[in-house]
Amino acid sequence: MSQQPSKLQMILMSQIAIILMSLVTTFFPQYYLVVIILYTIIILGLTSYSATRKSKASPEELKNPIFREQNAMKIAMLDKNLSKELMKQMKVTMMTFITLPLVFILFPLYRGNVEPIVSEALRSMLENESLATYLNFLIMYEIIFMVLNIVRIATMKKFKPINIMLPQQYIVYRAGVLANNKMFIRFSEEQCFNYNPKRHYVEILSPKNPGFKLRLYSDNIGRLRDKLLSEGIIRECKEDVSQ
Repeated sequence: MSQQPSKLQMILMSQIAIILMSLVTTFFPQYYLVVIILYTIIILGLTSYSATRKSKASPEELKNPIFREQNAMKIAMLDKNLSKELMKQMKVTMMTFITLPLVFILFPLYRGNVEPIVSEALRSMLENESLATYLNFLIMYEIIFMVLNIVRIATMKKFKPINIMLPQQYIVYRAGVLANNKMFIRFSEEQCFNYNPKRHYVEILSPKNPGFKLRLYSDNIGRLRDKLLSEGIIRECKEDVSQ
């Protein structure tokens, strides 16, 4: 449902970055900053390309629309509770960046206290100076990466991720939702929808990505709910998880 990279993809990208940084720091330290910038640009480009490719619908998927809404954002603005939810979402998003300042603390601490011990141990075990230096940097990056992830996971357990997607306009098809005439979010079997007639929205939820909510506002929200059920497209959630 979400267009973000999977956890496995994020781990693989992180490990590639660690190996690359270790190699550059060991053999080409003068190009360290250049390589990091290039790597960041490439990763952002690949992530953007992957998300764009996944969000494109085929001609078959765009046949026979069952519901259209052109003024979803105007209706959303009438929802008095929405601003509170978006404020909470912003706070949670800001908490995901809590690990950034830690980098400037962990590096000096490691270099001043742990690295001398690790470096001496590696040099006593290995005859190859370059290999010892490379492993020294590799271990440093892995330890710092592990600490940052522990902090991030602990933070996210306390502050559960929230990502409410609010299309300004949308078209619902049997295969999914075309949001803002650009992004196609596909339906899947594990999804369900939450119906809130008082706030005029249907919210698509997924157990695989509980933080992500595709919220569809409409003045005729009852008709959208009936269409989703009558067409057998997506089931209604068993429990009421609306706010």
